Amino acid sequence: AHWQQQIEIPRRPGTDDDHDLTLLARGSRLPVGAGSGFIVVFDDISDVISAQRSVAWGEVARRLAHEIKNPLTPIQLSAERLQMKLADRVDPDAAALLNKATDTIVSQVAAMKRMVDDFRDYARTPPAVLHPLDLNDLIDEILNLYLSEDGSDVIHPSLAPGLPRVMGDATQLRQVIHNLLQNAQDALADRPGRDDPPRIDIVTEAIHYVGADGGTGTAVRLAIVDNGPGFAPKILSRAFEPYVTSKARGTGLGLPMVKKIVDEHGGRIDVANRADGSGASVSILLLKLAPEANLAEA
Repeated sequence: AHWQQQIEIPRRPGTDDDHDLTLLARGSRLPVGAGSGFIVVFDDISDVISAQRSVAWGEVARRLAHEIKNPLTPIQLSAERLQMKLADRVDPDAAALLNKATDTIVSQVAAMKRMVDDFRDYARTPPAVLHPLDLNDLIDEILNLYLSEDGSDVIHPSLAPGLPRVMGDATQLRQVIHNLLQNAQDALADRPGRDDPPRIDIVTEAIHYVGADGGTGTAVRLAIVDNGPGFAPKILSRAFEPYVTSKARGTGLGLPMVKKIVDEHGGRIDVANRADGSGASVSILLLKLAPEANLAEA
């Protein structure tokens, strides 16, 4: 009388909706007059499946951080000790080989430590501690690390004056902006055959939004837009799932970490390719404004 089945619809390569769908189909008999019919309901549970993957990856990340990091320090110290103790006791050719081998071990251990730290941070993101925050001031502080004095920058800020203050965790939002700027810079390194100069725009503005319940309000929008190659379709549909990346040496934890932080702030994040196909856009809506902003709006 009642049944349900999960259906996987593969993505269609080469189309704009190049993403997998997971549908939950449920059916039942339905009395109709003197006879009977059927009712079938389809629910798109793709986001639910994605959230389940994120939870599972959080547990994997926690275990990896614990199991892998413990032996890394002894490996590094042992390699450094071998180099220190043996370099002066062997002939020059052997010493050169020893130094090259130990340097490789130390550098690879450092790379693994960074990867494990990424997993650890993803698994243990602390709850956001929200305080009234001027987003423009935070961005100005961060851009001091990126902008050069000669004006030959690829980053172009466009920060709206009089922006309402938001309720935010400065440390976590700083991490979000750093991560998105780094992603945009990495994308600009892959622009074969392009004549236009590389460019990253970071924009803030106050906007009016309509919530899922139909209510309206004011939010602060942060957008980071680049003119790189854009997101690959298969990446775009799963951008916030851990270990989904197009980078050869990436862990795929950058955007999932960003989404966790935005969720902690009660905000929304969207990633998309620009309509003209000339790059990618990441847009964040921060919906929790500082009390004085809400009071002024009222």
